Parts: sequence; structure tokens; C-alpha cells
Amino acid sequence: MSDKLSKEDLKWQARGDADTMARYQEIINDKARMNRAIKEAEKQAKDLSKRASAMQNAAKVRTTNKTTGRKK
Repeated sequence: MSDKLSKEDLKWQARGDADTMARYQEIINDKARMNRAIKEAEKQAKDLSKRASAMQNAAKVRTTNKTTGRKK
């Protein structure tokens, strides 16, 4: 991060980070919850991959349109 945070911002960041770490501990100590989180992470990764593929195909449209003589 290029911008320096104020002391107050650093305090709030530390508080949020501490909360995140506590939630992480709760999750890894609950096997069923951890497995659900992993399954959801895998689903989201798959969805993001599909979206990235769609975006790559959309980006190719301009190149394709240039070769067919269509207007952008």
C-alpha cells in the first residue's frame, strides 16, 4: 500500500485483522464448517474461471470484428 495509514486507521485495521484471525480459528476447529467453506471456495473458483473465460472470449470479439470488417 503506497498511502500511509493514520494511527487511528492502523488501530482499526488491527482490530479487523484480529477479528479475522479469530474467525479463522473458529472455522479450522470446526471440521464440518471447514469442509463447507472449502466446498464453497471450490465453487467460487470454478465460477470465476467460467467468468474469466467469458471475458477472454469477449475480448476476442474486437479482434474478430476487425478481420470481418464489422464496426466496433
